[in-house]
Amino acid sequence: MSSRWQEGSSEQDSLLDSASRHTAMQRPPSARRSYLRGFSWEAHPFWLIPVVLVMSMSRGFTMSPRIQVYKAIACRSLTKDSAGVTELSVYLENCGDTAVQARAAKIQAAVVTTMSALSAISTGFWSRLGDSHGRKLILATFLMGALAMEAVFVLVMRPNSFFGRHAESLILVGPILEGFVGGLSTFNGVVHAYISDCTRHGSRSKIFSTVQGMVFVGLAIGPWVTGLFLPHKGYDDGYFFGSITLIALTLLYVIVICPESRKPQAQATRMQARESLSFKESPVLATRNLFLNFLTSLLLPISMFTPRPIPGSTRKNYNMTFVGLSLFLYIVSTGLYSAKYLYAQHVYTWTTAQLGYYMSTLWISRAINLLIFLPIVLSYTKPKPTSTPGTNPNAHDISSELNFDRYLASLSLAVDGLADTLVAVVSNKSQPMFVALSCLSSFTSGGNPALHSLGAVCLHACGRGDEVGALFGAMGVLAAIGHIVSPSIYALTYASTVANFPEAIFVLGACLLYAVVFFLSRISPAEEDIALVHTPRIGEGHSRSPTSEYGYQAIPSIDAEASTNRR
Repeated sequence: MSSRWQEGSSEQDSLLDSASRHTAMQRPPSARRSYLRGFSWEAHPFWLIPVVLVMSMSRGFTMSPRIQVYKAIACRSLTKDSAGVTELSVYLENCGDTAVQARAAKIQAAVVTTMSALSAISTGFWSRLGDSHGRKLILATFLMGALAMEAVFVLVMRPNSFFGRHAESLILVGPILEGFVGGLSTFNGVVHAYISDCTRHGSRSKIFSTVQGMVFVGLAIGPWVTGLFLPHKGYDDGYFFGSITLIALTLLYVIVICPESRKPQAQATRMQARESLSFKESPVLATRNLFLNFLTSLLLPISMFTPRPIPGSTRKNYNMTFVGLSLFLYIVSTGLYSAKYLYAQHVYTWTTAQLGYYMSTLWISRAINLLIFLPIVLSYTKPKPTSTPGTNPNAHDISSELNFDRYLASLSLAVDGLADTLVAVVSNKSQPMFVALSCLSSFTSGGNPALHSLGAVCLHACGRGDEVGALFGAMGVLAAIGHIVSPSIYALTYASTVANFPEAIFVLGACLLYAVVFFLSRISPAEEDIALVHTPRIGEGHSRSPTSEYGYQAIPSIDAEASTNRR
């Protein structure tokens, strides 16, 4: 993927046009004419829309039933009950005391923490594998892990089976299998990388907002579909079987229909052959190399957020560090959503169907914000470029985009924190007030895509714009680490306060979001620092090939960075 900034088109241009320009430059004239005459089987962000939409629908199918599974396991563990599935549906209605709530929160935290810990370890490996062997392999691997996860939930709800008798322990088999293939952090990373392969380099806040909006469209559709065909009360295996069917169809779509956005590199193939040969010659050396590659996959992505030296100055640029801290705390704050669902069922005694409709309402609000409201705001408020079309952006343009994304993320997350504060202060067990404030929080969902776009712009401002794919992989690793910490924090807080002040989880979420806003305020859009990075210096050669690919690699010296930007 080219590292040049395409100023000839703005982000408001259609994705199809930008993708067509990208592929047309690489084709002979006859191929271009053929492409214009008909449909082209080329990689494009639109190919991912069915994957993102259907996967989100499958999550919407089972998000509320999973809460029922956690409660059922907690009830069974506390009372040693061995009722069948039919009796269990009635039994769950009498399992609303605080002891069951606290136990269910801990089971939920164990599931999320286990998957997140393994995702943090494996995401770097899968992201690097996607860079060298293509994105479809990673998508298909993730989908197989998701299938295993849903199957485990079905098995643990059969009390007369081996999984049912040891449900509290074996419920972790699902997150272990999905965690080994990277979980949602790998899925999100490969989706962002696929989009980066197909679109021009630069700020992508509108594209990411669109994709994130489709996520919430799928999540919103899921509960309504299951509400039409499945029971409104109690537990039913149909929720999980429906999800398994959708995931299986998506897997077939990825393997058979979806085009590959990144072709396998010949260099990676040769490297794989050398590693296979070294294993035949020396198994000890091969094992050592495998261990070192594992450590590199785990630790090297985090180096994307280290401070960068500013050329011609003794100072360092801490923008990437503040972006990493902001993203990490934001991910930790999102643990509130899972605890919020337990809170709603406990305080308002909602059924599975009612909780599903509540989730769907929130996701509809988020989809409207990301697909309609936010794009309109971006169209009118996004800074216009001042540099000549077709040339690299000047320091003023980079600074303006960085500042815009920073303010967008800060405003969204500040309002989100305000909504959580109001829930803790004025909700007073009022269902309409709780739903209204939750919808207000949903209309601040632009913070997540704005943080991703901000990270990409900050990386470009540091002179490393050609490593945007590696940045998204690093963000996936950081998100996985955040998901390790988050469930335990909220589970401990909720279990400790559910009897006296269950709204404490909202106070915690608000404090974390306000901390994110503080770190975002420390990001500097100084034009003079950006100019020092992007201004060519005398005596520097071209250290990189114009067609160099991004990937996880050691951060080179600033001289190498500056020579790249001379092109």
